[in-house]
Amino acid sequence: MTDPRKSIWLVVGMVCALGYVSASIAQDAADSDAAARAATSTNKSFIQVIKDGGVLMWPLGFLSVATVALSVYGFIIVRESKMLTPELVPLIQEALDGLDIERAKSVCDGTPSLLTNVVNAGLQRISDGYLDVQSMESAMEEAAVEEAADGLRTINYLSVIAQIAPMVGLLGTVSGMIKAFAKIGQGAMGKPEVLAGDISEALVTTATGLIIGIPAMFIYFYLKGRYTGNTTRLGRIVGNLAHHLVSATRRGGAEEPAAAEEA
Repeated sequence: MTDPRKSIWLVVGMVCALGYVSASIAQDAADSDAAARAATSTNKSFIQVIKDGGVLMWPLGFLSVATVALSVYGFIIVRESKMLTPELVPLIQEALDGLDIERAKSVCDGTPSLLTNVVNAGLQRISDGYLDVQSMESAMEEAAVEEAADGLRTINYLSVIAQIAPMVGLLGTVSGMIKAFAKIGQGAMGKPEVLAGDISEALVTTATGLIIGIPAMFIYFYLKGRYTGNTTRLGRIVGNLAHHLVSATRRGGAEEPAAAEEA
């Protein structure tokens, strides 16, 4: 026969076990709800994050807009079709083969680009039917240097932004930490909610500066590489056009200054 006391203790034990399991489940559910509420309360809107960054978010916002604008403009100007206008090369070459200098100048004037501006600068040195090759090449070299510097100036602004943006973010970090330590000195050491705003300002500005500066640096090097590659091809195209002009001059009987002196 079973001892009644053992049965009672068994029932009590089962009840306690069930109670413990139920309490554990309820606690887990309560913890999940609390975590969800905490996550909801800590999720801030984009506008609120910007406000947390303080006044330095205004120059950082300007730098971000400038980065986008310069990047779009840079991708437009570094295109080969924009810089070298390859569709005009056969027209210019045909005009030079026929010694039609005015037509070649007209083609260059009609569609300004890096290539046409450089070629036109060399064609301006041709006068009175004489071809001064050295003077023409010097004019083209001078124009190439000037045009390349003008076009690259806009792209260089991206490098400036890539260096300034992190520094502005660092300034926000220093400003936020100074404010935080000032409040600590006033007795806010045990009040994290008082320091949260200043620390948020320090972190938000730093992150924003890096978010702007890192892409700006990558885009700058990419655009600079494309621009340099196009200017390298420019030298080959201009040299080929100059060769066609010299050959056409010799076939047409027009004399170069050196040849005229020897005659």
